[in-house]
Amino acid sequence: MADKGIHEGHRERMRDRIKKQGVESLQNHEVLEYLLYSFIPRRDTNEIAHRLIAEFGSLSGVLSADAEHLEEVPGMTHNAALFLSSLPGVFRQYLDDRTSERTELKGRAAARLFMGNKLFGIPDEQVVVAALDAHEKIISSDIISSGSGDSVQVTVRAIVDFALKNRASGVLLAHNHPSGRVSPSQADVELTYTLFDTLANVGVALLDHFIFCGSDYYSFEEDGRMNRIIKTKSTLKDGIFYYE
Repeated sequence: MADKGIHEGHRERMRDRIKKQGVESLQNHEVLEYLLYSFIPRRDTNEIAHRLIAEFGSLSGVLSADAEHLEEVPGMTHNAALFLSSLPGVFRQYLDDRTSERTELKGRAAARLFMGNKLFGIPDEQVVVAALDAHEKIISSDIISSGSGDSVQVTVRAIVDFALKNRASGVLLAHNHPSGRVSPSQADVELTYTLFDTLANVGVALLDHFIFCGSDYYSFEEDGRMNRIIKTKSTLKDGIFYYE
């Protein structure tokens, strides 16, 4: 009973601190400790939080892990693991809901924010495409292709079909690099050139191609490559590109 009283007192102090100073006042292990309170009511979640970070390297590493691996950490429960592994998806929905009201994507920052939110916290490589109207307002966006780990394949035809189906005037493309390299690969460059030409042939503009890795990003438009593509006619054929 004494241990329970100690834990309850600590938890109440933590909750009071959050109420007064916000979650951002906590260290990473304390954030995990707090998140686990409701799922592990009778154990010291501070100890479990330290184990989680030791196992997965960081708070983001913990939240990016799947439930099965989280549950292997001593002290974790099935429900706690499921909850933590679901949080990145909750964050994406939250960010998507916030930006859904700001449908006009004029300007680099707005476009980058919208596309980056679509890929937030995803551990495997995915390709996202957004169709825009003539006023650069979002018509539709979707994950066009998913991969395993650091590789994914996508066809130019799939992106063009998506643009035509939504009667887009412009297209934004984005994918993530879970490996940690934000710079474009040769396949990224070739895909961008080919897609630009193919879309132009059906009256659709490729506005930008973003690559995201954590908080870092690369933009073909910001780097000046879109302007160079406009001046260059690619002769590459439609095909499948593998990102690495």
